[in-house]
Amino acid sequence: MKKIINFSGGKTSALMAIQNYNEGDTVLFTDTMREHPMTYKFIDDFEKYENIPVTRITYDGGGFDAMLSKKGYRQIPNRVKRICTLELKIRTAKRYVRKQWGKQDYEWLVGFRADEERRVKGYNSYVAYIHPRFPLYDAGITKEMVNEYWSNKPYTLEIPPILGNCTLCFLKGKNAIISILRDFPELANDWIKDEEMSAKSGANRTYFQDTTYKQLLQIAQSDLFKGQDLKDINPAFNCSCTS
Repeated sequence: MKKIINFSGGKTSALMAIQNYNEGDTVLFTDTMREHPMTYKFIDDFEKYENIPVTRITYDGGGFDAMLSKKGYRQIPNRVKRICTLELKIRTAKRYVRKQWGKQDYEWLVGFRADEERRVKGYNSYVAYIHPRFPLYDAGITKEMVNEYWSNKPYTLEIPPILGNCTLCFLKGKNAIISILRDFPELANDWIKDEEMSAKSGANRTYFQDTTYKQLLQIAQSDLFKGQDLKDINPAFNCSCTS
């Protein structure tokens, strides 16, 4: 059975890959192209230090921008309709493996930990020939154990956890995004552009029902806002953005 190790670009899935990779397996990173630059550096370092190749794929070669453009900016993801997870991660990964190896059975490794039981129980591959496995969960590995492992390595992911996955993903929550924009205002550019393009299309879609990213940036830049240290911030909603 062909083994696919899903690699998000974070420390947890990197540990899973290190523990489970054998020659001939595929470590698959589906790139939204909205990741923090240090995430890409971590993937480069992972390949260099571990001598494990990472296959990098994107939605139609263009990631987030290509997806929204194809939809004419008349759809924008939100917490209820997460078309980004569906299109950029799940469908992109499955199209790739079908194109490469056909509709055979796949052992599909997913990096959920022992402290993420809800995510494990709720996982559905939606495809009969994909057989998910959760080696970190099965081994009882927790977030603390993952962090301890990387504290002893010569390289690591050099950003606070809140900056993992898409830089300003709406699942981080408005308060977290405002805190991020206090330190990294330039990250707002792509997200503001998305909402402005949607307004031009006549759809007027936004990532949050009652707030635009431009407004979140304005709050972050106001003298009244006192943000948290980014290393102490957790996302408002659990991210299930995995292939």
